[in-house]
Amino acid sequence: MTDPNRKIIIDAITRMLARREHSRVEARTKLSQKGFDPEAYLPVLQEFTEADIQSDGRYAEMRVRACASKGIGPERIQRELSQHQIDHYVVQEAMKEADVDWFELALNVKIKKFGEGRETDFKARQKQMQFMNYRGFTRDQIQYAVNGD
Repeated sequence: MTDPNRKIIIDAITRMLARREHSRVEARTKLSQKGFDPEAYLPVLQEFTEADIQSDGRYAEMRVRACASKGIGPERIQRELSQHQIDHYVVQEAMKEADVDWFELALNVKIKKFGEGRETDFKARQKQMQFMNYRGFTRDQIQYAVNGD
């Protein structure tokens, strides 16, 4: 690889990571979209990873915090991070680090969308449960939010 190409790739990765954390997969995708050759950018991206400038762990922590603040549950977050090929162990560590009470988050999401009252109508409860499932909460968290158990 020529030295000017390497400098351009380093500059592109640096600008990308200066804005926000990116997963390794996301960084590779963006570099490919910019027209860089994988043989040219993969070694540079590896150097960034080894120097801990690019970190899938930090990306996972950032996404967990961001998603939780938007009322998204743990299962949906895990699915999203698995699409970025983040290791399951790294995702679990990020979830622990975020220290989110998923049951209380589920309850707050339910209250925000449907109000505080406990629904007695079967169809209305099903609608609430489907919404909570879509948001990525576990069955126990949904039960806690919808039924109060």
